[in-house]
Amino acid sequence: DQDPDKVLEIFVRVNSGGTPLSYSDLLLSMATNQWTELDAREEVRSLVTDLNTNGGRQFSFSKDLVLKTALTIAGVDVRFKVANFTQSNMARVEAAWTDIEAALLRAATLLQQFGYNERNLTADSVIIPIAYYLHRRGANDSYLASAGDAADRLALQGWVTRSLVKRGVWGSGLDTTLSRIRDAISQSPCTSFPVAEVEAAMAAVGKPLTFDVSEIDELLNLKYAGQRTFSVLSILYPGLNLSKKFHEDHIFPRSRFTRKRLLAVGVPADQVDQYLDSYNLLPNLQLMAGTANIEKQDSLPADWIASGFPTDEKRKTYLDENDISGLPLEMTEFLIFFEARKNRIRDRLVRALGASVVVDSNAEESP
Repeated sequence: DQDPDKVLEIFVRVNSGGTPLSYSDLLLSMATNQWTELDAREEVRSLVTDLNTNGGRQFSFSKDLVLKTALTIAGVDVRFKVANFTQSNMARVEAAWTDIEAALLRAATLLQQFGYNERNLTADSVIIPIAYYLHRRGANDSYLASAGDAADRLALQGWVTRSLVKRGVWGSGLDTTLSRIRDAISQSPCTSFPVAEVEAAMAAVGKPLTFDVSEIDELLNLKYAGQRTFSVLSILYPGLNLSKKFHEDHIFPRSRFTRKRLLAVGVPADQVDQYLDSYNLLPNLQLMAGTANIEKQDSLPADWIASGFPTDEKRKTYLDENDISGLPLEMTEFLIFFEARKNRIRDRLVRALGASVVVDSNAEESP
C-alpha cells in the first residue's frame, strides 16, 4: 500500500550508482508502455532534438519540459505523479501528440524570433504557456510571420519578456502557475493572447508581473551578459527585429576601461575606480546587430556614429532610439553620460512597464 510516487523515488535513489535515472524517465517508461501506436520515449527524444537544434535554434529544453507541455496541452493534471500517468490520460496525450509537437516547435521558433537562446532564456518553462496558447488558437506556421498577427506576437513577446525579468515567476509553485495560466487561456476566445487574464491568474497565485521602484532600480545595475540583461534591453528597445543576430554591446568599448588607458586620456585618478565599476552596467549597454558590432569594435561611440551615420537625420534617429543623445567626444566625460543615460533608461523602463509599476508607499519623500 505504499505511495507509488515514494516507491519511484526510492528506485531512483537505489539506481543512482548506475546510469542516472530521473523521476521523469520512469514516468516516460510508463507512458511508453501505455501508448498503442507511437513509441513515447523515441517521440520525446526526437522532439527534444528538434526543439534544441533544428531551424537554427540553440536551446537546451529537456524531456521533462516536453512531458510537462504534453500534459498541459492534453488537458490533464500537469503534476509529475504516478496517478496522472493513467492509461486514459496517456491515451489523451498520444491522441494529441501531433498537435503537441507542432505547438512546441512553433513556440520554440517564436522564442528564437524574440531573440532568445540557451544563454539568455532564463526559464525554459515559459515555452509551455506559449505552446498551449498556439494550440488553443489553432495557429499554423503562418502565425509566425504574418503581418496580421504582428500585434499579437508583440503582445506575447511583452508578456514573455516581463515574466523572465520578474524574479521568482517560474520557480516554486510551477505546477500551480501553469494550471492557472492554462485555465485563463482556455477560458478566453483565443483570438489574441489574453495578457490581462493571464496576468490576473498569475497574480492570484502570488506571481504578479508588477514592478516596484526598487525592482526597477535593481534592473539598472544589471551587468553585461547577465541572465536578465538581454530581456531588459529588449523591453527598452521593442522595435528591433531580434530574429536577426543582436549582441549586447558596450557603448563606450570595454577595451578602453583599463587603469592605464583611463589615466593616459586624462581621467582623474580618484575617478578611475568609479569608471571601472560602471562600464559593464546597463546604462553603458545597447543591443547592436552583429555586423555593426564588429565594425564598431574599439571606436569611441561619437566617432563610430559620425562615420556610420553620415546624415544629421540618420544620426539623430539612432541617438534618440538608443537613448544616447549627448554623446561626449572624450572618455573624461563618461560618468556624466552614464548618469544621464541611467536616468533616461529608468524613465523608459517605467513607461515600458506601464500600469504595472507599483510605487513603494513606504519610501520616504525627498526633502
